[in-house]
Order: sequence, then structure tokens, then C-alpha cells
Amino acid sequence: MQATDLHFRHRPSTQHASHTQWAVQLRWFAAATLVGFSVPFVGSSLLALDHDLYLGLYFAAVLGLCAAYAVATRLDLHATFTRHWRTSVAVGVVFGFALVRNVLSENATPRPDGAYYVFELIWRGGIYGAVDALLLTVLPCLVVYRALGGQLSNWRRRFAYFGVSLALVMTITAVYHLGFSQYREDGVGAPETGNTLISMPMLLSTNPIGSIADHVVMHTSAVAHSYETDVRLPPPTKAR
Repeated sequence: MQATDLHFRHRPSTQHASHTQWAVQLRWFAAATLVGFSVPFVGSSLLALDHDLYLGLYFAAVLGLCAAYAVATRLDLHATFTRHWRTSVAVGVVFGFALVRNVLSENATPRPDGAYYVFELIWRGGIYGAVDALLLTVLPCLVVYRALGGQLSNWRRRFAYFGVSLALVMTITAVYHLGFSQYREDGVGAPETGNTLISMPMLLSTNPIGSIADHVVMHTSAVAHSYETDVRLPPPTKAR
């Protein structure tokens, strides 16, 4: 009787379960893929907005989506950013180093000067990298983690989290990049490979810190070294 009482005492409430079930979480993932494709398709491919204006609209759309997800599903932000954070940081350092080396191995391009260069390091580097990470890594992984009830107590559930999360990460990465005309012509192989590496800290730890940091580091390195890149910082632009 005591075991039975203990079992029911730790059973999630019906209200809590309604926020974490697969159907609810996957609906949010579907909304994220819709936002991920439509914003670059309309803002970049159809309207050809100035890249800084486009990024402002993109940031507003993604941050609005993430805020709505967090509120509607009662996401515990403290738990999300504190569980296994040391593992996330350690893995992030390893992959971040590799990502920066890869960026620096490419040919350097002209870049802006003065105050505008500082602005672009923050806007197109730091903020763009963090927002991309939220859409392309953090949200897909949270969808799977929470659909599993946050319970990765055995290897089968851990492999399920890793495999399904990776599939969703690759799906939304492809859909998002296909919103840009350049990737519809050149394919999405490069961003798929890059974001898989960037997602490893969260895939291996369930904590987003390392993946967000890696995406920021990659974007910032690209702004500093290859500002005119047509691969790493869509939509491409020229130094002013």
C-alpha cells in the first residue's frame, strides 16, 4: 500500500501532463517550422529587405514564438538552464573551438568599419546566433525532452531523446534555410552539418547553454572574418 501511495504521490497532474504530451509539443514544433520558413521566404526571398531590417523582423517573430511556447506550456526556465549545465558548457567548448577554426579556415572578406562594425558584431553576430540557436536547436530539443516527461532514466529513453531531437533539429534547419533563395539553389547540406555540430551540447546534456554559445561564437567569428559569406549568415550582404 505504501508503494502504491508513493506511486500516486509522484504521478504528474493531468494539467501538467497536458502541457508535455507529444501532440501538444509537436504542434509547437510545427508552428516553429512554419515561422522558420515563412519569415525568410517573405522577408528575404520575396521582399528582399535590407539584411538588418530583415533580422529585426526575424528576431521579433522567433522570440515571440519562444515566449508564447514558454508561457503556454509552463516551461520551467530555471530548470532548463541549470540541469547538467557543466556538461553543456564542456561540450560547447570542444565544438565551439572546432567551429571557430572552421570559420577562420575560409577566405577572409571585407567587413564594415567603426561603429557599424561593432553594431554588426552584436546584431548579426551575437543576437542572430542566439536567436538561431533558440529556433533551430533549443525548441526542437525541448519539444522531445518534455514530451518524454523529462525522464531520461535509462539508455533507451536517452537514445530516444537524442535520435528524435536530432531528427527535429535537422528538419527545422532544412526548412528554415530553404526559405532563402540561395539554399534552394545550393542545397542545405552545409547548414545541416554545421547545426548538427552546434546542437551537440544540448543533445548530449539537455541543457541549451553550450549550443546557444556555439551558435553565437560561429556567427560572431563569421562577422569578423567572412562578413560577406553566402553560407553562414543569410541573407548575404556586402560590407558598407
